[in-house]
Amino acid sequence: MMLVLKLNLINFLVVLNLTKLIEAAWLRCYKGSLDDFIVAPLTESLSPSFISCIDPDLPTIAYTFGFRGRVKGPATTAVLSAYLATKKRNVLLLDWEEEAQSGLLGLPLSYALYAVPKAIQIGKQMGDALVRLSGAGINMTSIHLVGHSLGAHMMGYAGKQAREKGYTVARITGLDPARALFEGTLALYSGLDRTCARFVDTIHSDPGGYGTSSSIATVDIWPNYEGKKSTQPGCDEGEFEMFSREDLCSHDRSWRFYVEAIGLPTSFPAVSAPDYETWANGGADTNRTTYLGELTNTRAQGNFYLVTNPVSPYGKRQEGLQPIAQQARVKRSSVVT
Repeated sequence: MMLVLKLNLINFLVVLNLTKLIEAAWLRCYKGSLDDFIVAPLTESLSPSFISCIDPDLPTIAYTFGFRGRVKGPATTAVLSAYLATKKRNVLLLDWEEEAQSGLLGLPLSYALYAVPKAIQIGKQMGDALVRLSGAGINMTSIHLVGHSLGAHMMGYAGKQAREKGYTVARITGLDPARALFEGTLALYSGLDRTCARFVDTIHSDPGGYGTSSSIATVDIWPNYEGKKSTQPGCDEGEFEMFSREDLCSHDRSWRFYVEAIGLPTSFPAVSAPDYETWANGGADTNRTTYLGELTNTRAQGNFYLVTNPVSPYGKRQEGLQPIAQQARVKRSSVVT
């Protein structure tokens, strides 16, 4: 009974706060560097100068961050810089920094009552902006949306909104999509899933923690997964202050892996298996592999597993296809011999 009352209260407060949303989201188009960009309000018609920033002959990548993320934060800077360095993409940023910050109510309530409802609304506005871009000549089949944590669900809502208008986004990549309010007993929303784009892939680096623990995409990639909530190699174990660097270490590995994969596309191969137990017991389908990152096979489906190094460079190439337990056995046997 108490749980039902709590859910009803949360629903009421969420609806109440949806009427108080401040529209403070922007699209940035980068012209070759982080210091050279054009900004456009997300909800307004895109200016000719903004449209001219986008080369219609190049694919377009659009990134956004999650709760408490920042335009100049480490994840945003790393992802954008990695794409700009390739010189092969139009690079956009969905900037919702003003709306993403925690308020006076503290982290949990700010997330539930403000950040999530705002993310959903801004995600839908992003979907409308994508439709306007398509009307301006940008090919929707070359648009790739990338979001970290709550930003992953935001991009999911953008894809859903575009689909309702008759347009299909080519690809959405979720970097450890947020779990709170999207999974489990208190799940109030349906976020990113395989229907949001023609192809959806996710990197689950903190499943059961800050990230979802369910297979939600066309391709779900599970780095260093051990069948339960576990800490990524190289991250400290223990209890830490919420949202501290140590507390977010596993959650942030998703974007760190992804950024490294942009520069080293073949360093993160992952092998197909129906579940962790099959992979751990040597039953993976070694004939079905894909890559974490830009080279993820868009014709693949299902769960894919790999192991990484504890520090950068994280990618282990073909060695990363072996389960952690199997790698430990190989190391022990090599010591004996």
